[in-house]
Formats: sequence, structure tokens, C-alpha cells
Amino acid sequence: MNPKFSDEFEKQLYFLSRKVGRAIREYSMVQEGDRILIAVSGGKDSLCLLRVMSWRLKYSPVKYDLVAAHVRGNSLGPTQGLSDSLRCWIEDLGIALHERDIVLPIGEPLPMNCERCTRNRRRTLFEMAAELGCNKVAFGHNLEDFAHTALMNLLSSARLQTMAFMRSYFGGKITVIRPLAYVREHDLIRLANAGQIPTQENPCPLVSESKRAAARRIMQLLSKDFSHAADNIVRAAKSNPPIGE
Repeated sequence: MNPKFSDEFEKQLYFLSRKVGRAIREYSMVQEGDRILIAVSGGKDSLCLLRVMSWRLKYSPVKYDLVAAHVRGNSLGPTQGLSDSLRCWIEDLGIALHERDIVLPIGEPLPMNCERCTRNRRRTLFEMAAELGCNKVAFGHNLEDFAHTALMNLLSSARLQTMAFMRSYFGGKITVIRPLAYVREHDLIRLANAGQIPTQENPCPLVSESKRAAARRIMQLLSKDFSHAADNIVRAAKSNPPIGE
């Protein structure tokens, strides 16, 4: 029997939290006393992750701390940060928000391609996590993101591999977790709409031209005839070692 809910947002939180809980349990993503940095881009995925992880704190027997972090930057270099409304929304959750310009190696040519941009953004987040005493970094990649990554690798290198659900770096000092691994994008859209979460668009000029965008278009075409295409691609990719990141 499903519990009764006071509103649609609470209902969506509950059901999305169950999918997040599945990933957390299967991979032991969260341990007692963890200090978790949530990488906030401003998009619906990372904000829904932040909201669900804060909601789970009320009911989970495992206690952990949350910190939100935003890297200001894209393929062109440093950019403006989050909107004032989004900052206020995060603060209302009782979660500290930290923002920093993307840290680029000396001589890094601009614009960066997606791979270099991702690498530099992740490096910046790892530096922030270390400074803030966080042992976990959580990314908001959803199930379709895992499928897109698998498609990209299959088409470009003939290997059906995707991202790791969880991976440790620097001798275990920092562990990356992806609690939305079993969450479909439409679930996140419903939660964001029901909660009126103040998302902001990705300002990167290359977002529609990337290989990931191409994989997304292919997946949309496949899903019209094969409704479980994303689930099955991820299931198949999980039988192989994850990609190196």
C-alpha cells in the first residue's frame, strides 16, 4: 500500500527517493558521517538530486552532511554564477552553497571541447571537495545519461561501456557517486515541475553540437520504437568495466 501524500511534490519526492535509494543501497554509496558535495550545475538533474538527498536526511537512519558546489564556467572559460533565485532556493533548504570559477591549466586553449571542459570542471570540484572536507562528490547523471555515454562509446570505439555508478579517486580520499543512475529523465521533469524548482539553462554554446547531444538524438529516435531502449543499453553496458574518467 502506498502512503498518502499532502501534495503532488511530496508524492514525486517519495517515488524518486525510492529509485535513488536503490542505487545507494546496491553500491553502498552513502555511509554514516559522509560529507557529500553535490555538484550543482543549475539544471533540473543536479537540483532534483540536491532536493531528494536533503529530503532523505529526514528519514534515513544513515546521517550525512550535504554541501552544494557550483563551478562557474563552460567551454569558453569562466561565466556568471547561479541566479539569485536559485541561490535563495538552495539556502532555504539549509544547505551551504559554494561557487568558484573553473580552474584552467596555464595555456589552456579556448574554446575547450566537451572532454577538456568536463575534466577541468571535475578538477575544480575535487579541489573544492578537499577544501570543504567532503569525502564524496555526487553528480546528477540520470539513466538516460548513462545510456548516452554507452552509445557514444559504442559508436566511437566499438566498446559498450558507460560511467561508473561509484568510483574512488586519490587513494579513496574522494569518491564520486551517481545516485540518479536508476532515475528516468521524465521523473526529474515531473519533480522539478511539481516543486517549481528554479532551474536555469546551460549557457554553453557547444551544448547542441556535442557528441552527447548527437547520442541524445539517436536515443530519442530509438525510444520511439523501443520504449526500454535506455534501460536495456545501460543493463548491457553494466556487464562491462566502466569507462575511465
